[in-house]
Amino acid sequence: MVAAAFVLLLAIVSLPLFSTVLPPLVDYPNHLARLHLIAEGGNAFFAVRWAPLPDLAADLVVPALAQAIPLDLAGKLFLAMGFALIAGGTLWLNRAATGRWRMWPLLAFLLLYNRSFLWGFINYLFGLGLAMCGVALWLALEDRRGLRAAVSLPVALACFFSHIAAFGVYALAIGGVELLPVIGLLRDRRCRDAAWRVAGAAVQFVAPAVVLLGFEPASAGGPISYGAFWRKADLLFSVFDNYDRAFDIVCFGLFILLLGGLAWKRRLVIVSRLGVAIAVLFAAYLALPAQIFSGSGADHRLPIALFLLLIAASAPLLPRRPALVIGGAVTALFVARMVVIETVWLKACRLYAADIAAIDRLPEGARLAVAFPAREINAGGVPQLHVATLAAARREAFVPTLFTYATQQPLVLRPPYDALAAATSPAALWSAFIAGDVAAQAQVAPVLRDYDFVVFADREAFSVPPRPCLHTVTSPPNFQLFALTRDESCF
Repeated sequence: MVAAAFVLLLAIVSLPLFSTVLPPLVDYPNHLARLHLIAEGGNAFFAVRWAPLPDLAADLVVPALAQAIPLDLAGKLFLAMGFALIAGGTLWLNRAATGRWRMWPLLAFLLLYNRSFLWGFINYLFGLGLAMCGVALWLALEDRRGLRAAVSLPVALACFFSHIAAFGVYALAIGGVELLPVIGLLRDRRCRDAAWRVAGAAVQFVAPAVVLLGFEPASAGGPISYGAFWRKADLLFSVFDNYDRAFDIVCFGLFILLLGGLAWKRRLVIVSRLGVAIAVLFAAYLALPAQIFSGSGADHRLPIALFLLLIAASAPLLPRRPALVIGGAVTALFVARMVVIETVWLKACRLYAADIAAIDRLPEGARLAVAFPAREINAGGVPQLHVATLAAARREAFVPTLFTYATQQPLVLRPPYDALAAATSPAALWSAFIAGDVAAQAQVAPVLRDYDFVVFADREAFSVPPRPCLHTVTSPPNFQLFALTRDESCF
């Protein structure tokens, strides 16, 4: 019954992925364009440069799948695989911790469409699923130390190369799981056994540490900054924060009420070793900054891991009838959320189909500048932020907003386009053309000479004031494409 329910729920959560031309995840179009370039070995503007980066899940999996199926389908299949790993890992970990298969950990399906997913943090979420499976495997092999030592190293490396944050979750969870047994050995004055246990858990992290410290490309630097501390509580809501704020708040409230009510009535058992792991991860969440060098939203990624571990670590003690009532209510809530999500995604399908039709009107090898307002850097709704990067995949175009961070992607800009991308600011272009900002116009005027086209994108409808250098190609409300004439002044 648990297996059948798992398969059915996985099919339901995967339905929106395959019902739209492009999943409306903020970073996803950018990832998809990069994966095309990796599969093709680069083009005139971008080169593939492999390095042992801790952010390679999709970069390794999707181009391999694309050898057998279309890239668009391979990308969606990767997202569905992430869903299966997260929910399956939670289910398996609950089995390893509590000793039996239960319906309870299927609650994880409620959390799959979380804020991190809407941002398009696909490598992290795939790696998080691997981390949940890895912790389950660690507990399942408790009595087979030799085999556990052998398989833990590839698991740790898989988490590491998927995403550094997923590796951090795995390492902290393993540390939390092992803490109570080590303390018990120390209390019994079995210091040597405690040392061997620590070493057995730590050895799997040696190879990832060597790769990270010795072979990963040096970071270009950047700020380390913290948001307001009260946001730590607000970010917990991100596991339900989708498209309808009032509805999502009600869903989150009911979810917390379920967990809190069962705990208050002493109807929810938390497995002690995983409880310690949750405490360790929560302490890390409180300590993490919001921005670390070129990585943004570092602490934003942990709420989903905390709630998944909580579900995996717990087991309700309920008579059959209350259990059925709660199960029915949770199922109704799940179906209602999926209806809301599917409605938004079908709307996105119509908008993105028009955007892609505009992109397909570009000539091969075009140089496409991208303009969007700073407020567009946000999740929710139907994001337009990175849709233009699909031109790199569909028209082999130069698009300066394609992700090419040396410490995150195995893709680099060829000279002189690296300098051109660095000099092109989407927000400045938006201010210059849409807002008529004089300072922004002076900034972007020299840059425009090196582009053939410019696209303006925003999730809200807008209009572009007439300019002598702009010639309309397409003008949908949210994604307007113009050809640039270089021999005339724009401003």
